[in-house]
Amino acid sequence: MNLVVYEHITSGALCDELLPESLAHEGEMMLHAIVQDLLRLSHIHITILQDTRLTPPEWLTNTQRITIRSCANRQEFEHQWHTCIREHQFFLLIAPETDNTLVSLQQQVSDASKTYLGCTAEATMVCSDKLRSYHQLQAANIPTPTSFSANNALLDQCLMNQSYIVKPQDGAGCLDTFKFDSLEQTRAYLFSLPQKRRDKLIVQPYIEGAILSISIYVDEENIQLLSINEQLIEQQAQQFVFHECVTNSDATQQFSQQQAMQLANQIHQSIAGLSGYVGIDFILSNQGPVVVDINPRLTTAYVNLSATGLHNPALPLWQHLQRLDQQEAQYA
Repeated sequence: MNLVVYEHITSGALCDELLPESLAHEGEMMLHAIVQDLLRLSHIHITILQDTRLTPPEWLTNTQRITIRSCANRQEFEHQWHTCIREHQFFLLIAPETDNTLVSLQQQVSDASKTYLGCTAEATMVCSDKLRSYHQLQAANIPTPTSFSANNALLDQCLMNQSYIVKPQDGAGCLDTFKFDSLEQTRAYLFSLPQKRRDKLIVQPYIEGAILSISIYVDEENIQLLSINEQLIEQQAQQFVFHECVTNSDATQQFSQQQAMQLANQIHQSIAGLSGYVGIDFILSNQGPVVVDINPRLTTAYVNLSATGLHNPALPLWQHLQRLDQQEAQYA
């Protein structure tokens, strides 16, 4: 059995542009963690795409169970990616939601009648659009920050004078996320931006509380809780900077596994098509969890979970893959 494990930043898709160092580091950590965990479980063969500017670790190059398709430029990347789609059946994609990157890759896999081990394209589109997911969560009575398009926030007279968060409508993580201490500062920042950039931003009230997330694996109707995580985020001037996720911190002890499963079930019921690895980011306020983002993919929290060695977080993926492979064999 061959599985293509694709990590977008390190794949070579960005060969013809400057490689973002911090994102490439995160991408490598996620890719290496899931690949190592899968190799521990079975004799699965894994194919990855690799930007030639990056040096893979020795263990990755010294095994016959991994095929590395190197990409030195965009043309080579396109060739290697389409070769993978043509030759292989199963795909795990790790890619940002920004600019519809993840859903576009998903669509290419499904258009080729290949199997994507993750959310449906519709679920990914809902989760990728923060305004759309806000309305969906609100309709399901799941607490979530009130969200405005940046243009509406400039005009709306109902906004209170408090701290606000400004971030991309389709952003991932803390990318281009800013906090302003007043409505006046928020609007001054938005007015300073070109209209095209402002069109892609949203505004949310800042909410106090521990910044947490839960990592789950969804296989049909079965939800497996993988971890409860604290997200270590620093404010530098007005911009938020993500550092890492940690498990078993004092903050995560404030949120029980029972509460995490309850939240996971609520999210699963409110957004159809969630499948595979899913991350749910929330703020644990005095009133309870307030859902900020739903990540329809494997997230950086996986790296820390994998490193603990308490259990193999690739196991639910492997079991899912086995079941799908048996189904494929029956209908072959």
